[in-house]
Order: sequence, then C-alpha cells, then structure tokens
Amino acid sequence: MSLLKKIKVDELELGMYFCGFEAAWLDHPFWKNRFLLKDVAHLKQARGSGIMYCWIDVEQGKDVAVEEPEQQEAEPEAGPESGAEPVSAEAAPGLRDELPVAIGADPFFEELEQAQRLCENAKDTTKAMFADIRMGRVIDMDRCVDLVDQVTASIMRNSAAMTSIVRLKLADDYTYMHSVAVCTLMVALGRTIGMDEPACKEAGLAGLLHDVGKAFIPVPILHKAGGLTPAELDIVRRHPVLGYNHLIKNPNIPQYAIEVCLHHHEKIDGTGYPDNLSGAGISLLSRMASICDVYDAVTSDRPYKKGWDPAESLTAMASWSGHFDKTLLSAFVKTLGIYPIGSLLKMESGRLGLVIRQSAGGLTKPVVKAFRYDNNGDIIDSEIIDLSDPAASDSILQRGGEEWLKYNGLNKLWMQPMTLQPR
Repeated sequence: MSLLKKIKVDELELGMYFCGFEAAWLDHPFWKNRFLLKDVAHLKQARGSGIMYCWIDVEQGKDVAVEEPEQQEAEPEAGPESGAEPVSAEAAPGLRDELPVAIGADPFFEELEQAQRLCENAKDTTKAMFADIRMGRVIDMDRCVDLVDQVTASIMRNSAAMTSIVRLKLADDYTYMHSVAVCTLMVALGRTIGMDEPACKEAGLAGLLHDVGKAFIPVPILHKAGGLTPAELDIVRRHPVLGYNHLIKNPNIPQYAIEVCLHHHEKIDGTGYPDNLSGAGISLLSRMASICDVYDAVTSDRPYKKGWDPAESLTAMASWSGHFDKTLLSAFVKTLGIYPIGSLLKMESGRLGLVIRQSAGGLTKPVVKAFRYDNNGDIIDSEIIDLSDPAASDSILQRGGEEWLKYNGLNKLWMQPMTLQPR
C-alpha cells in the first residue's frame, strides 16, 4: 500500500519517491508525476520551481527526517499546510492514479476547470436543440440564451480557457460541439474588436444557431468517413437555407441570428453560397462567423480527416485570397495568438514545443513545454519556457508541420497532469 505524504519542496532529498507537486501541472518542471529522485539536477529543478509543496511515497523511498522537539506543549491539529501525516493512496480519492492538481492559485486554471464543466452542459444543450429541430419542436431559446450568457461570462473572465477547451472534441461530437465552439469563438472575437457585452452575446447566439440546418441533413452524410460525392456535397450545401427556413418561422429568433445562419458560408470575393454576397454586402456577424466556422472545422478531428495544427490553420486561412475579411481575420489571430494553444513547434534546440499558454510578451512568443523523445519513446529534456522572457533558453525555429501529424493528439494533453506519450 502506498503511503503519500505532503512535504515542503525544500525538504526533498535524493532517495525520496517523488509523487507530484501540489500545483497546476503546467507549472511543473517535470513531465512525470512519479519517480525515484536520484538525480541532483532534478532535485535542483524541483527546489528552483517556486512551488511550495509536493508529495512523496514513504513506502517506496526515503521519508523526511523527523526531529524530536525539546518540549511539546500540545498536539497541533493537522491543517492544510501540514505535511506530517502520511495519507493512504487507497483511502484518498484521486490519489491512487493521479495526484490532485491544485488550480486555485491561478485564475486561468480556475477558469479552465469551469470551462470544462460548461462544455459538458453546452453539449447537452446543443444536442437537445438539434433533437428539437429534427422532431419539429420549437427551439428552447431560454436554454440557448442561458448557455450564451455563461459562455460570455467565461470569455470576459479569461478568453483563453473556454476557447481552448472547445477545441478538445471527439469526432462523433463534432456537430454539437462545433456549434458551441463557434459560439465561443464569436464571443471572443467580438471582445477583441471592441464589442460591448450585449453585442458579444448577440454574436455568441448567432454562432450557436449558425449550423441548425445540419439537423435536416441525413446523418450518414454528415458522418461519412470518406469524401462526399458531388450529389452529397450539394445536399450538405443546402444546410444554410434549410436552417434559415426553420428559424424564420420562430418569432423568438433574432433576425441577426437568422441572417448568420443563412450567410456564414459567403466569401468576401462573392464566390460563397447560397447568395454569392460579397464585401460589405455580408453582415459583420456573418463575416465573423465565416472565420470562426472554418477555423474550428479545420482544426477538429472529423470522421474523414484529422484536425490541422492550429498555427498551420491560421497561416493557411490567411493565404486564401478573397475568402475572409482581412481585418477581422487579423483580429481573430490576435484573439488566439499566432501560435494558438495546442500548436506544435520545432525549437532551435531540436526539441518539440507544445504551446500551453499565451504570454503577455506578444503574439509570437507563447509559453511552451519543450521536450524531445529518446529512442524508447520516453519524454526527456523537458522544461516550460516563456519565450517572451529575454533569458528564455530556447526559441521557435518553425511551426511543427509534419510533426503535428506524427504526434497528433498532443493537443489533448496540454492541460492534463500526465506524462506525454507518442502516438
């Protein structure tokens, strides 16, 4: 039976069996949560991390030396700052396989936890919305508006958390979570371009409802694993009009949301559909939705393809002449960063770098977790680097490119307290 003890990081010694820090995983200097501490360099890394507490397993390694006090007047109660009492891993929920990740010290991680819960609720709301449409029932607008209010509140507190979480979707959930993602990205983009909170909520509601026409598309076509035939493609391209025809019957649906549903596939140069609108003839919200819709589509896993690297996707979108409003696309890049969270980079050191956060130092210098694989496929030579720091030990050589395809799936691990494994 493992016996875990919480101690101060300064008390760590060689020979102890390290079982994780009491801190957010992205702040850890190590990838592994559990290992025998026998390297002086690792000991120095831990003590220099700035983290106050960690856990050790006293059954598998050394314990802290206990000094007998000269006089003990009373037995103090063990509080949250006490590391004296060992805890059974079997008796403590969550400690058997993973140590708890303390996120309360960082507002970003607090928001990340809330965003995860919100996404689960959002998926349920969106599934119910699509089911209502398929059954010919009226959309529950109160539930939709409440969801948009919650998404907007999250974005206003910290836009990075929710915009990152909505990327982590299963291919089977794409239809539902895509609507939530576009809603989220619309709110975040609206905030970047200076919209007030009510206007951001309007953008979010339009994003949530933009793809309701897909409720009328046969599921086998939506989930087809291969490419669509010309006939099937024609059917899919009917979804803006099908959605419009459904929403226009409901007096509770705002006109701006109906318009976005109809025109989110229009292009600036007039080659989009269904009405071949161009330039200023496309509403602001529809131009925003076009960007958010495409970005989430190309970065998501689908039944017929793997998602693209986020940074590569923004670069590709910028190269598509006549597709997007350039000013809005620039604002979108500012919203997510040139290297959005989840992007894989090649570093000057030869390592890979997984973007885990944006930094205050600029769009081109995110916070990365740099690492390399050894011949056994194990993570080595890893560290967290804020590339905006003048003293940063590494720098970006180029975007990950083919490395993203090789290690596709790392985007799901940037926020998890576990060791990265190659795919």
